[in-house]
Amino acid sequence: MLGLVIAATILNGLLAGGNVDRMLVATPAWGQIGLAAWADFSRHADLGNGIFVYPTMAIGGTFISIAAAVLFIYATHLRNRVSLPIIFAAALMLAALPFSLEATPFMMSLRHINAADMVALGDAFSGAHFWGRLQGIFHVAAFCANLWSIVAVSRYSETL
Repeated sequence: MLGLVIAATILNGLLAGGNVDRMLVATPAWGQIGLAAWADFSRHADLGNGIFVYPTMAIGGTFISIAAAVLFIYATHLRNRVSLPIIFAAALMLAALPFSLEATPFMMSLRHINAADMVALGDAFSGAHFWGRLQGIFHVAAFCANLWSIVAVSRYSETL
């Protein structure tokens, strides 16, 4: 069981770290460099390898978080408070998914937006980063709940 919690923590930690980088480092830089540069980079990164990597990490982290919660609840029958952080992490990852679905069309629109269309690029940038920021908050919170889960499960395992 601890293995599932650790796996969820690793995946969700990668997502959280990527979101923190995007929120605090990349987005302000893209605002300085310009929308055309952001769009060009995003076409190669987010719509390149990212189109496979990000969903795999998000869906995988969500699935593993839910699996850990279900297995832990089944094993303990909710007899202790240890299940709280595990359930919380799974719920936060599930809550992040709709924000991902809202951000996706903005990123996908970059495939069809002309580099000279600053209004459309601005809309894509604003939409992707608005929804991405909300998604990121949930990913970071889920990662924190995952860390809490590791501590809780480790302590619970010691009492068995």
